[in-house]
Amino acid sequence: MHVRARSLAAAALLSLLACASDDAIPVSVNYDPLVHFPATATYVWDDAASVLPNNSKIDRGATDALLKEVANEALARRGYRVVTGDADYRLSYQYAVHTFNGPDVSTATGSLSLLLVEKSSGLRVWTGFGQAEVFVGLTPEERRARLSDAMERMLVNFPPSQRPAK
Repeated sequence: MHVRARSLAAAALLSLLACASDDAIPVSVNYDPLVHFPATATYVWDDAASVLPNNSKIDRGATDALLKEVANEALARRGYRVVTGDADYRLSYQYAVHTFNGPDVSTATGSLSLLLVEKSSGLRVWTGFGQAEVFVGLTPEERRARLSDAMERMLVNFPPSQRPAK
């Protein structure tokens, strides 16, 4: 694939990861309230469980690297670190792009789910989700900043508290 075309495709499909104007990417989380989340823990990336769109316009390597890098940084600030051997959790993502072509307007929406699976039980214990419109004209720095902002807000209360709200 031509380098310029690959770069443009990656820019388009990574716009969920991009820094737009004043509109923050909406995020949400869900977790198992019966699971104890330690203050510090380790995880490995579960590449077999991670999903990217099967689309030749996507630079899969760049997308994968950016998602992992930003998630690793955000989780490290919360006491969770990526390792290469034995770990407490497995982490994966699911990234999808949905395009709508209408008579007056066409849009593309990117959706990202971050999934944390407890190694000992094999159960998914935490999920974060974000969804945003795709913008192709953003710089790599803008995309990274947008993803970082969404990831920080997704993880604002991570690890989940096991105590009642006051």
